[in-house]
Amino acid sequence: STGQHPGGIVVVPTYKEIYDVTPVQYPADDTTSSWRTTHFDYHSFEENLFKLDVLGHDDPTMIRFLMDYVKQHPIDFPFADAREIPLDDPNVYGMLNSTDAIGLTEEDLNSAVASFGIPEMGTKFVRDMLTDSRPKTFADVVKISGLSHGTDVWSNNARDLVTGQNQRFGKIPFKNVIGCRDDIMVYLIQNNMPQEIAFEISEFIRKGKAQFQPDKWEGYITIMKQHNIPDWYIWSCGKIKYMFPKAHATAYVMMALRIAWFKYYHPILFYSAYFSKRASDFDIYAFLGGEYEIRKRMNEIDEQGNRATDRDKRLYTILEIALEMVKRGFGFKTIDINESDATEFKITEDQKQLLLPFITVDGLGLKVANSIVEAREEEPFKTQEDIKTRTNLSKTVFNKLDMLDVFEGIPEDSQMNLFNL
Repeated sequence: STGQHPGGIVVVPTYKEIYDVTPVQYPADDTTSSWRTTHFDYHSFEENLFKLDVLGHDDPTMIRFLMDYVKQHPIDFPFADAREIPLDDPNVYGMLNSTDAIGLTEEDLNSAVASFGIPEMGTKFVRDMLTDSRPKTFADVVKISGLSHGTDVWSNNARDLVTGQNQRFGKIPFKNVIGCRDDIMVYLIQNNMPQEIAFEISEFIRKGKAQFQPDKWEGYITIMKQHNIPDWYIWSCGKIKYMFPKAHATAYVMMALRIAWFKYYHPILFYSAYFSKRASDFDIYAFLGGEYEIRKRMNEIDEQGNRATDRDKRLYTILEIALEMVKRGFGFKTIDINESDATEFKITEDQKQLLLPFITVDGLGLKVANSIVEAREEEPFKTQEDIKTRTNLSKTVFNKLDMLDVFEGIPEDSQMNLFNL
């Protein structure tokens, strides 16, 4: 395999070399890469070497962005520290089990829940899970996180039990199904199974070994039946290929609910944070066109079906958030050469609009966006020719900005400026 985990770093003891364990190669045959990847997959040597998954995480970045605003406007918020954001607000949970909490309908959002933009809760897959389970408590949402990160834990498993599609067992309450790996061991111990055996069985199940070691699994089934474990529970355990740890799921959910608090109580700030820190693809014309243009662009992507590019698929997610924002009474304001930020969606004074940053223009990269802001801070732009001279704008991008009326009120050259004076 030439695949590469984005943050999987293999640690080798100082007295050994990686070559003692596995050959190495360039990732995806890129000979210019400064990193090397192991030739064998990690599971080939996991008994001997340790691996760190050093992954980036958007949630702390979002929290920092939101809390910077809180510190600037302390009188508007009931807390001063992110750890003080409540995790039990019923209005926040309301967004995870319906659209009523934000005053919209299922038809408004093309979704039965209003979890768009909430970390871990906004994808189509998880929104369907929320629709089927309608969580109301912290424990419910932790279970959702565990289920969504597992393999064969929800689909073809818990979902069939919760919705009653598995006619053999009937409808099982959502609070009873297995969500995280810890649930299995705790449940077995609660049913008077010795702790050592409970741990051994739970480890066997959560690693997905039931389907590959049927004889051993049959022995564990016998033990489970001796402790009166229900047939539906044993069936569910046998389907599992991978299970998420509850501590990890809990950490995700705590972050998600803190961010979701802002979505309900300070929506324009939430949307500013989302578009500034999580979005990477934009359609400036759809944003400025309001609901009609946003829906039109979404329909165009829908019509492409499997032919839709990865960029369009990412853009679709952004458009879903933009549609919700517009339906809640907010909007986007076109780029202002004197006020727009390079990447941040600034909130307008009336708290009703987001001022589009330069980065939203197709073809205008971060370097050019920063060059505009830096030049403006050094000295205000006097003419359009001045803008061309002191920034890295290409002719094509300059013309795009001109079509968006970004330079309105700024004369084309110094002669025009002198004439106006």
